[in-house]
Amino acid sequence: MELALFWLWSVSAIYSGSKVITASNPIISVFWLTLAFVNASFLLLLLGIEFLPLLIIVVYVGAIAVLFLFVVMLLNIKLVEIHENTARYVPIGLIIGFIFLYQIYFILTSELNGWQASWSVFDFSNIVSISNIEQLGVLLYDEYWLYFLVSSLVLLVSMIGAIVLCLYHEQTVKRQDLFAQVSTEYDKTVVNYK
Repeated sequence: MELALFWLWSVSAIYSGSKVITASNPIISVFWLTLAFVNASFLLLLLGIEFLPLLIIVVYVGAIAVLFLFVVMLLNIKLVEIHENTARYVPIGLIIGFIFLYQIYFILTSELNGWQASWSVFDFSNIVSISNIEQLGVLLYDEYWLYFLVSSLVLLVSMIGAIVLCLYHEQTVKRQDLFAQVSTEYDKTVVNYK
C-alpha cells in the first residue's frame, strides 16, 4: 500500500509540476503549484516526517500560493504579453535545466562510502527520545526565535507589498472620505427628498 501511494503521489507531483510550467493561464498555473505542494507534503508524510508536511501545507499552500493567486488575479496580466515573450526565455531555461540535471547526476553517481563511514563512528545512544515536533518547537522558540520572528516579518512585508502592487486609484471612481463623513454637521446639511 505504501509503495502504491508513493508512486501515486510522486507521479502526481511530477505531472502537476510540469503543468505549472506549461499552463497558459497564470491562475491555473498557481492552482497546479498548490497541488504540487500538497503532493510533496504527502510524500514527506509517507516518509515519517511529521512537521515539515504540515509546514508546507500551512506556509506554502495556505499563505504563499494564495498570495500568488491574488496577485495574479489583481494585477490583470495580459495573456498576449505572456505568449509573445516566452520564446526568448527558452535558452536560459534549458541551460539552467541541464545544470540542474548534471548536479543531480553528479550527486547520485558520487561515492558515498566516505560519508557512510563518517556516520558509522557516531554514538547514537545519547539521543533523547522526543518527537520531531517537540524538538523543532524547542529549536524554533528557544534558540532560533529571532530568525523565526524575522521570517514572519518577511511574510508580512510580502503580503503588504502584494496589496500595494494591486492598489490603484482611478479618477472616475468615487471614494469615501471617512473624515468628511464623521465631521459632518447635520444642522447645516441639505437633504434632497424625491
